[in-house]
Amino acid sequence: MLKQRNVILFGAGAVIDWGAPKTPDLTDMIRKSGFYAKDGKTRITEFIYKKLIDAPGYVEKDVNFETIINVIEELIVYYANHGLQKKNSALMKPFFSSNFEEEILNFSVIGGEVKQFYKLHIPGKNDEWAIMNHGQETPQQFFLQQLLAHLLTDITIEIEHYAYHTASKSNVITESKQQINELFQNWIGKINGNHILRMYTLNYDRNFKIILSKSQSPMEIFEGFDCSDTVGYTDQLKPQTRRIVEDQETHTHYNLHGSVFWRVKALNQYQLELPEFYLACGAYLEQNTDEFPTFQSEKGKTIFLTNFITGYQKTQRAIFSPFRQMQAAFDRDCIFCNKLIIVGYSFGDEHINSSIRTALKENENLKIEIIDPSFKKDEFDLMVMLKIFAASDRMHYSLPTNLSENVHGFLGGLVTVHAKTFRIYMEDALKPYQSEFSRRRF
Repeated sequence: MLKQRNVILFGAGAVIDWGAPKTPDLTDMIRKSGFYAKDGKTRITEFIYKKLIDAPGYVEKDVNFETIINVIEELIVYYANHGLQKKNSALMKPFFSSNFEEEILNFSVIGGEVKQFYKLHIPGKNDEWAIMNHGQETPQQFFLQQLLAHLLTDITIEIEHYAYHTASKSNVITESKQQINELFQNWIGKINGNHILRMYTLNYDRNFKIILSKSQSPMEIFEGFDCSDTVGYTDQLKPQTRRIVEDQETHTHYNLHGSVFWRVKALNQYQLELPEFYLACGAYLEQNTDEFPTFQSEKGKTIFLTNFITGYQKTQRAIFSPFRQMQAAFDRDCIFCNKLIIVGYSFGDEHINSSIRTALKENENLKIEIIDPSFKKDEFDLMVMLKIFAASDRMHYSLPTNLSENVHGFLGGLVTVHAKTFRIYMEDALKPYQSEFSRRRF
């Protein structure tokens, strides 16, 4: 018999109060970042953005930084070869041609000849710092991988601003964040009690583990690697995949889409092309690497593996360890948990949605709370109803019941939605205990 457990799923909206960048901010940054197109004036990312906006059916709100990155990822698939001896093109390439190859592929091969090993001249980059391919990539693929590495580095730096944490310096445990950190610690203490706490995040940080590890009553939290809130400066910790699968009685914090503090190596200990993931102390800057781990997630579809997953290839990338084991743990926890709390998640990832839908079907004891200030805007509630709530046998209770201002009930009380920010939600949840907290501070 499993102990009672609370499962929390954190989306992008959950970390806004800690200084995390918002999606529109990341989109603006990505549009102004990376290499230039052939005209020497327009960034390739801005070129992609404008082409998507001009395409039938797309509007500006549908295109964000992940959309742009996904286009680059799919172009990498398109231009990649596969096979050890006989090189085959991507399966889609014989059937389609690139419309904007001349505009986007702004590079030349240094020396002019493509050999097994070569370097690229990329306008705006110093040739002295050009990296050499590893004998497998096509020049087009190699160029796009370097572009993607540049963009991921810019995102990593934005994450570091609010999530960097070592033994000597922390952007998580600071005086300016003391109030919001204590609010989170108190909220967890009240909702969880002596139950098992299973936290899953779609963000690329370790913040909530760190905050709870530094509370007045520290919690020991397993994140898939054997470490405390800090990691040694030279450590490269391997994931404990067996424990991730077996251990169901531990407080956890799993990064379902990876972390800027993970690293991925292209070669394993035997120097074979079997990429492996590690947890390190500081953030990993993709553009500083001289190797680009690639693997075929599906036959004929070569993808560039990175330490955190963005874009829309999440399902294909999540088959690798430890992503796969963490997703399996999330599946299991959703089915057996007592409460599932979903904070700031846009319900845009189908592999995550599938776990929630399965829980609605199979977990008769489940209660769900959704916290999102935008739930009643732009038909977001209708989208969630059709994507998620429709899996429940209680769909005949689909119309919302207004429980109080900004609080709504769905599916006959199975789901409660709080249309408010995470901070306001936690403050409201703790109001009955304010006198207790005041005495404690006094």
